[in-house]
Amino acid sequence: MCGITGLINFKEEQVDHSNLKDMTECLSHRGPDDSGYFFDDNVAFGFKRLSIIDVEHGHQPMQTIDKDYTIVFNGEIYNFKAVRDTLKGYGYHFQTNCDTEVILYAYKHWGRECLDKFNGMFAFAIYNKKEQCVFIARDRLGIKPLYYTFIGETMLFASEMKSILQHPGFVRKPNYNAISSYLTFRYPLGEQPVFDDIKRLSPGNFMILNKSGINIRKYWEIPFIKNKEDRGEAFYLNKISELLLNAVERRMISDVPIGALLSGGLDSSIIVALMSKLSDDKVKTYSIGFNEDGYDESYYSNLVAKHCGVDHLSLTLTQDDYIQKLQNAILIKDSPLSIPHEVALYEICKELKKYTTVVISGEGADELFGGYGRVQRSPMDYKKIQFVNKYFPESIRSSMLKIMGAGNRSEEWLSINSHMQHFFSVYHWFSFEEKSSIFTDDMLGYIDNDKSNIEYWENDFNHVSGGNEYDAILYAFEKNHLTCLLDRLDSMSMAAGVEARVPFVDHELIEFVSTIPFKYKMRWKSPLHKVLSIFSNSFNASEVLDDSKYILRKFGATILPSEIAFRKKKGFPVPLDSWVNKGMKSYAKEILLDDVTIRRGIFRADMVEKLINNKQNIKYDFWGKKIWMLLNLEIWFRELVDK
Repeated sequence: MCGITGLINFKEEQVDHSNLKDMTECLSHRGPDDSGYFFDDNVAFGFKRLSIIDVEHGHQPMQTIDKDYTIVFNGEIYNFKAVRDTLKGYGYHFQTNCDTEVILYAYKHWGRECLDKFNGMFAFAIYNKKEQCVFIARDRLGIKPLYYTFIGETMLFASEMKSILQHPGFVRKPNYNAISSYLTFRYPLGEQPVFDDIKRLSPGNFMILNKSGINIRKYWEIPFIKNKEDRGEAFYLNKISELLLNAVERRMISDVPIGALLSGGLDSSIIVALMSKLSDDKVKTYSIGFNEDGYDESYYSNLVAKHCGVDHLSLTLTQDDYIQKLQNAILIKDSPLSIPHEVALYEICKELKKYTTVVISGEGADELFGGYGRVQRSPMDYKKIQFVNKYFPESIRSSMLKIMGAGNRSEEWLSINSHMQHFFSVYHWFSFEEKSSIFTDDMLGYIDNDKSNIEYWENDFNHVSGGNEYDAILYAFEKNHLTCLLDRLDSMSMAAGVEARVPFVDHELIEFVSTIPFKYKMRWKSPLHKVLSIFSNSFNASEVLDDSKYILRKFGATILPSEIAFRKKKGFPVPLDSWVNKGMKSYAKEILLDDVTIRRGIFRADMVEKLINNKQNIKYDFWGKKIWMLLNLEIWFRELVDK
């Protein structure tokens, strides 16, 4: 919806707001329709608006009638009309029909508890003049971003890191722990992005800033239920149908044109089918693919488009297009890209902006319902390791695990001592061991054997300790993997002046699905298939011996062709292995092996060269992804750190 910025200093007589305009104007892509500023002695806010609701009267910063409260807000509150009606019952009067004013008076009335009333995506800051404090909050799942830093006694906050980078007092330095996290998990996890001294306000958190300092607290957590009641398949199907329809309907509220991203996969297809059911007009849908065999899903997106009667537009991206656009995408995001298709996502958002201002997307379903079977089914292998270690003598354990799916990795399986360690063995891009060989000694010293990243995951695994192991992995994906996807969706859509909305990330849906037993999410095809899984592993068993997202597919089959409802997960792949062999290899060598990169002291040049020259036999373009990640990182250094 918007871009917001702010400068806050309650320790000195007056905040220096001389850089606020530069900080705000660099977010014009997020809000091309309007801008505004607020200045007080200790607080200054900046705002860029993308008009979605109450186009005429949603100007910000916005104040209460008595001028005691001032807000800047990015996002949408989908249930704002219901909250407004409640506030009217308490005697409040409203001057606009927009959700910003509702947040303002909800905070005035309920204080921090106002967050419990909202269904939406948001990041906002409210200045309470009388109490001399600023309240800043971010939505439950982190759909909308909020970054902050301190320069002296002044706190800076913004929707994107580029605003903070505009301030002449900020010194650009890399955070090496975040870089290490990026290489293993494709994203800097937790509150630390790639720039040192910048923080993210974590999802489901709020902060209060006043003369005493800063206080950050969590107001919502992804539910993890250790003991679940089984209420039966029919109950879960009916409730999912109700909640998903409500979630999509809420996200169709708009005073400007609205459309949807349609890949032809299950998740986006369900959304398009529900939108078509709810809309009196023909829904506009958009997709993008690549001109390589196996990387074009236009057949499926066209099939869904025809079934739902939508107006569909499809684009194709080539290798040359991609390489040229990679650097620009990194500049957009202010960090290395996490997912190769981010370039394509930005391109389709630029195209759909010609017709649509709001787009609905399918992020969240895989994390919630069990769509990443190769990893989310992995506890079955960890259970085998536990079983063999408990019941078999050491002399035959390796042989037993070979039979039970480990193959030539049986010794590696035997070295695993915890569920978290097993998770690391199946969920990584660069493994911890591979980083140890490719990092320089200096880099290994900086990250202290990945101590902070491991401690981060230990906290998550301790939180779910004692619960179902499969649910534990789903929780890890909802908390960490989903954050990465939402970040890239916001960055690339807002760079094109498009607001993206995500029905599967509706917190009411998430709270309900968290109560569903795992067997309704990933289900064995038959008792025989379950027995066969004893002699397989999660990578080979996924979607061969079981059905991923079982309950969601059952719902999808009621509104979609069976060919769509039950097709295997494809994701949004980019043909990186092929591209590396067709020219990207020389481009990678030119950048990754030159003196600038080597002097940076992060990677061992000989090991980088070995990686580039020796194609790894890994599925899903993972070899190409590793080279792509190293390219991303070095381009980021050159464009955003060195300069």
